[in-house]
Amino acid sequence: MKNLPAPKKSPGALGAWCWLLLGSLALGGGSFFARAADLVVDESPGGLVLFDGKNHPEILVETNADRAVLRAANDLEEDFARVTGTKPEIRSELSKNDRTIVIIGEIGNSKIIDRLAAEGKLATNGISGAWESFVLQVVTHPVPGVDAALVIAGSDRRGTIFGIYQLSEMIGVSPWYWWADVPVKKKSLLALHGDLFKQSPPAVKYRGVFLNDEDWGLRPWVAKTFDPQTGNIGPKTYAKIFELLLRLRANYLWPAMHPGTAAFNSFPDDAKTANEYGIVMGASHCEQMLRNNISEWDEKTFGDYNFVTNPDGVLKYWEQRVRENGRFENIFTLGMRGIHDGAMPGGGTEREKAARLQKIISAQRAMLARNVNPSVAAVPQIFCPYKEVLPLYRLMTNLPDDIALVWPDDNYGYVRQFSNATERQRSGGAGVYYHVSYWGVPRDYLWLCSTPPALIAEEMTKAFDYGADKVWMLNVGDLKPSELDTEFFLKLAWNPHSWNGTNTYDLLQKQIARDFGKEHAAEITSILVEYYRLNFQRKPEHIGWPTNSLFSAAEISGRLSAWKKISAEVATIRNDLPPESRDAFFELVAYPVESAASMNEKVLAGLQVAADEIHRLTKIYNEQTAGSKWRGMMSDNPRKQVDLGVPKGFATAAADLPATNNFIVMEAEHATAFVPGTDARWQKIIGLGYNGEAVAIFPATVAVRATPEKILAESPCLQFHISISTPGDWRVTVRALPTFSVETGKPQRYAIAFDDAPPQIISLPLSQDERNRVWQENVLRNAALTTSTHAVAAVGQHTLKIWMVDPGIVLDAVAAQTGGGRLGYVWPAEKRGTR
Repeated sequence: MKNLPAPKKSPGALGAWCWLLLGSLALGGGSFFARAADLVVDESPGGLVLFDGKNHPEILVETNADRAVLRAANDLEEDFARVTGTKPEIRSELSKNDRTIVIIGEIGNSKIIDRLAAEGKLATNGISGAWESFVLQVVTHPVPGVDAALVIAGSDRRGTIFGIYQLSEMIGVSPWYWWADVPVKKKSLLALHGDLFKQSPPAVKYRGVFLNDEDWGLRPWVAKTFDPQTGNIGPKTYAKIFELLLRLRANYLWPAMHPGTAAFNSFPDDAKTANEYGIVMGASHCEQMLRNNISEWDEKTFGDYNFVTNPDGVLKYWEQRVRENGRFENIFTLGMRGIHDGAMPGGGTEREKAARLQKIISAQRAMLARNVNPSVAAVPQIFCPYKEVLPLYRLMTNLPDDIALVWPDDNYGYVRQFSNATERQRSGGAGVYYHVSYWGVPRDYLWLCSTPPALIAEEMTKAFDYGADKVWMLNVGDLKPSELDTEFFLKLAWNPHSWNGTNTYDLLQKQIARDFGKEHAAEITSILVEYYRLNFQRKPEHIGWPTNSLFSAAEISGRLSAWKKISAEVATIRNDLPPESRDAFFELVAYPVESAASMNEKVLAGLQVAADEIHRLTKIYNEQTAGSKWRGMMSDNPRKQVDLGVPKGFATAAADLPATNNFIVMEAEHATAFVPGTDARWQKIIGLGYNGEAVAIFPATVAVRATPEKILAESPCLQFHISISTPGDWRVTVRALPTFSVETGKPQRYAIAFDDAPPQIISLPLSQDERNRVWQENVLRNAALTTSTHAVAAVGQHTLKIWMVDPGIVLDAVAAQTGGGRLGYVWPAEKRGTR
């Protein structure tokens, strides 16, 4: 049996990333937040000493500070103890013995902060009056008798809190010190060098997560391990989640809400705790007015959950919660769906349902005016047209302007709608509800987190550029093991344009370097590069579904080799890491990589030992990691959709194309020429596509070019120089990502032609119906395939041209064939000519 070739791997993908990374690091690299290069904490002598081996400066926080600020200051005290072994003292008044101090306060709510600003000693310009902004500044002689102070001043309570946690991270405490067991390095000296660090407002106002589908992880872990006295997700658990959110500079939460989970407001302390931490509370797309319908709707008390037959009962139910929680900081979800993630009861035509929604929203706003603020436009509100609600929204004629429109993705990471020119003028703005975990058709992905950061960045920055700057909400499932994507998403929300298409893994490497050290960061990031690439082709939860014969023999061989390689790299790094870092490495890297590798071996090689390995790894996670801290958190078979048995009737897909001269394959990012348009260009995206790179239009906000004249005159063009030795009809297949058009209700399109032939306009499949089989196949394989036929009369050199029609399109690869043959799932290696 002859050796089978490995599936193609873009020779330039990892290599290009490495060179770009080295270059970006040499230049200082990209950053989600303001650069801290002018203010750093290290163990070198000099500067403002925050710990000298024995003592800390005292921390001054005035007694009138917001309770959330006081609580965060206590966290800073604990963080110093984690790093140095001793706690600084928190005081509300100056001590006569203080020579250096740390001053914490909110601008406009702190006498000492306001005095320093008025005297010109504290640089609050650009911070004062802004949303969630802060400054860290060394001020000499801030008050008589004090030589120097580190001042942390926030524009509001959360700005102050974010400044506190900025210092925590600077002294060496990761946001994931508790939730992912990232160790804190002990230090005998802490010295602050530099003068000033300013953080301007976030680009997205509300940034948060949705704890969802918690039945197999978060809730059993809480019940068995973390809070068995409560036996459910309650104040103790939410306090830990709130702290994590603030350390990640998030501010918004949709709480867990599945059957069996206690409603957030069933514990009176939950809402109080959120307020004491400074977290904005909301509820999901199917839980209007902060209600948890599954737990809280009582037919005996309220009647049927049906606005057609029982409007008074439904309104009474909602208003009760508004009265109870209206004094807290909330975002109210408006509209109506079913009791749990289903269609709104009451029947009727689509137009009747749309009219009913408008009537419901009017009544909801009236109760907000009665119970929260007579100026209802000042009350934060969202309308999330999820699933069946999106077509209803398109029929609604008068949705109040101050309500934020939160567009959903398709549950697989592709945003379904973007604000048009009229919607971008709404005072309420817009947002996005996005998934990195999902329970639903065509297939769940609740086990491992494998959504590439580059896909998050491509879709979310595109949505942001179309006006989604009010709310970014991420469905994180159980939170673990979605840690890396969660931080990437939330930090991107602070500064979406920190991502430029080519620096995805530079941004990720900064997270890795912080938590595992610079000496291991590049190696760990390269493992994650390959992890995301392989899982983009097929998620671990989908590798054997709907059939275990997706891949050809050659593709299987190459895929298993790739997984084996990075699994070996994981083992090497694990052994090189200090023992205290190995739990965090297992949770964040080793478990997902080795489990995904084993799932591929189990399905593609039919190995029982691989299925056993998944169970072994999961047992380690639950019973041995961090001293059994996570017992009950990890399920390798949530909802029993991951078949852990060895497949029966194992088979490979159809044979590959023979090594003949009737096909050509080209990576989109390897186009011979990137010809710019009048106002846009094709640009590489590193971290997307089957082989690690793809191309998209930058900026994505340019106008659609839909006529041949406009296309030829104005559109950017990819040109591929190829050699053809067989004239005739050539069928060209373009592999694009299954993205949605920036124009509502229209398909994504591109134009294509050989040489000087007139361009053909080709449309990607258009469907927003989750029952559509084409859409299902496309999201499972992260690819939309389209074909066109072109007559090539002459042998020799030709140029294949692809133009932009719709600016939101993302292209991965192009193949051309004459005659028969199957390209396969992944496609063969690049081949530019025939002979």
